[in-house]
Parts: sequence; C-alpha cells; structure tokens
Amino acid sequence: MSFASDVRGELARVPVGEPCCACSELTAALLCGGGIAWRGRNRYAVTITSAEAPTVRRYFGMVKQFWGVVGQIRTITGDGLNNQTRYQLAMPEEEAAGLLDKLGLLDESALFGVRQLPLEETVRFACCRKSFLRAAFLMCGAASNPEKDAHIEFSAPTEGLAAFIADQLNYFEIEVKNRCRKSKYVVYLKRAEAISDALSLMGAGSAMMAFENVRVKKEVSNRVNRQMNCDSFNINRVMGAAEALIRDIHYIDAEIGLDKLPKPLREMAFVRANNPETSLADLGELMDPPLGKSGVSARLRRLADIAEKLRCGDEVKL
Repeated sequence: MSFASDVRGELARVPVGEPCCACSELTAALLCGGGIAWRGRNRYAVTITSAEAPTVRRYFGMVKQFWGVVGQIRTITGDGLNNQTRYQLAMPEEEAAGLLDKLGLLDESALFGVRQLPLEETVRFACCRKSFLRAAFLMCGAASNPEKDAHIEFSAPTEGLAAFIADQLNYFEIEVKNRCRKSKYVVYLKRAEAISDALSLMGAGSAMMAFENVRVKKEVSNRVNRQMNCDSFNINRVMGAAEALIRDIHYIDAEIGLDKLPKPLREMAFVRANNPETSLADLGELMDPPLGKSGVSARLRRLADIAEKLRCGDEVKL
C-alpha cells in the first residue's frame, strides 16, 4: 500500500464525535467528491465515490447514524477506470434533497439550487474544521512517499473550494500554496513541519509518526553526509597546503640550501618535510623545545614567503 492509502485508511477509522463534525465532514465529502447531481424539479442524486471501500463504509455509517438515511453501496468497474474497482454510496433519491437541506447546501439563488461552498457555520468550531479537512483528504487528497519527497495536496474541483480548504489549514497556522493543474485547483504543502501538523490535526497520528521517523532519518543522514563532506574538504585543504609548503622547502633547498636558514626556520623545514600529514599542533610537539600551533604557523608562513621571494627574484633577508 502507498503512504496516501495508509493515511486514508487511518482517517476512515477516526471516530465521529459530534453532529456538527459529522455535518462538516459529509459536506466536504460531497463537495470535494463532486457527488451532487441535479435531476430537475428539486430532485438530486447524491453519491460518494472512492477507490477505497473503508471510505465509503465510513459515510454509509455516518448518514445512517446521524440522519437516519440508509444508502446503498455498490461497486463500479469498467475499461474507463483501467479495470480498477471503485466503490460508491448512493443515497435514496427521495431523501437526497432533505439531506442536502440539513447540510445547508440547498440555496434557491445558486446554480441548480446547490451551493458550491459550505456555510460558514459549518466550520464554526475547530473540531468541525478538522473534520472538513479529513473528508477533503479522503475525497481529493494525495500524499507522496516520504522516503522520496515530502508532499501533500488537495485537488479541489473549483477555485472557491480550494480557497476554502486553504482557509481551514491557515486557521491552524499551516502554510499552504495554490496552483491550477489540468482544470483542478490544487492546495499543497511542501514543508515537512506543515505536513506533519496537517496529518496530526486530521487524525492520522500513526501516519504522522511514520512521516516523522522518515524525516528524522533523512535529517540525520544529511547531517552525517555534510559532516563527512566537510571533513573530507578540510583534509584535502590541509593536505594541499602541506604539499605546497613541502614544494617551497625543496625549492629553498635547491636555490640557497636549507643550511642558510636561521636555526628555528631550518628545524621547522626539516620537521615539516619529514611529516607531511601531521597537523600543526602535532608538528609543534616534535620541535625542541615544543612550539605552540600559532608559532608553527608563523614559521611556516615565513618559509612560504622566502620561497615566493626567491621565485620572484626579490632580495631575501634571512
């Protein structure tokens, strides 16, 4: 199963507590799933269709528990669906208009008498907003595999509904972005913190923990890789500097002879040439008497300066 299927499976098992939450969730399921069709003369066909049976069973139980409506569950297959089985909950036609009215979706001034957006009172409480988002994800949500990429989105049929979904997420201070893709209006989350918060408030606690585990592993792996790259860079830099200085020492020896150098510089040159991979601090310990890191660095800079002047033909004062 995919991560998105795992999320939907968990959301389909979340208990519905209060009637207000049931109203909000069923409203979102119908609007986000495009499950309302006008039959003329105040007659409507109301359906909820999903590729996953637990989602349809959830709303079958919900409408029966809270509105006393017993729907019919049926399966849909066909070449147009790539032989994929889909499940559909159909409400009795004689009770469809009454159910829509109880949800606050009937409006004589709206196209075909059905509102395209919920009433504000449908999401008047925080629990109702969470329920609305839960149904929105069940009907039009998608989530990528967190092992590959962090991404959650809601693909709404209208721009207004996409904005409404975004408003619910913004209410909980979750940052979202919007775009239009193939006549669908997409609200999506890319930041890991936002995705984790969204999963949690919708009720997918286990999926959120799985997402966080992957996120932590990726962060640790990235941190280790950065440290290894940094260490490798530092080692290469130190080795490069040591090799350049050894070339300078050999050049000085060839041009004027190391015996012409003052004793402190001559000793430093011998120690450096014989210990190309040793750090500055350890080089200081090899001196007699021992020398601090800053003292070693100063003498090495002096040797490099002498080599540079010899290459340029400048006068060298020893």
